[in-house]
Amino acid sequence: MPRVLTFKVNIETGKQGPNEPVNFSFNGHTMPFEKVIGSNEPDAIFEGSFDVNSFAHSLTLVGPEKGKWEIEKIRVDYECEGEKPYVVNWGAVTLDETTEVNLWQDPPVPAFDV
Repeated sequence: MPRVLTFKVNIETGKQGPNEPVNFSFNGHTMPFEKVIGSNEPDAIFEGSFDVNSFAHSLTLVGPEKGKWEIEKIRVDYECEGEKPYVVNWGAVTLDETTEVNLWQDPPVPAFDV
C-alpha cells in the first residue's frame, strides 16, 4: 500500500451530467477536488486533482447528490512515493446518489525477464 502523493482524474461525461461539484472519497472521507478544470455537464470533460500525501486504503468517485451521471471514460494519473507515475483507465459507468466507482489501483508490479 503506497503513499499517494497526488492523483488526477480526467472524465468524459456522456449524455447525462449533473452539473454539480464532483466529490471523491479517500479512505472513507468524502471531499471535493482541489484543482478543477471543465465540468461534468452532458458531453463535457472534467479534470480534477488532489494532493493527498497519505496511504491509500480506498479511493472512489462519488455519484451526484441527485440525478445521474453517465461517464464514458475515466483516466486516473497517480504519483506515489517511491514509485514511477502510472495511469489507470476505466470504461463507461453510470453513477447516481447511491453509487460510487472504485478508482484505486495499486502500482503495477515490476516486470523483468529471467
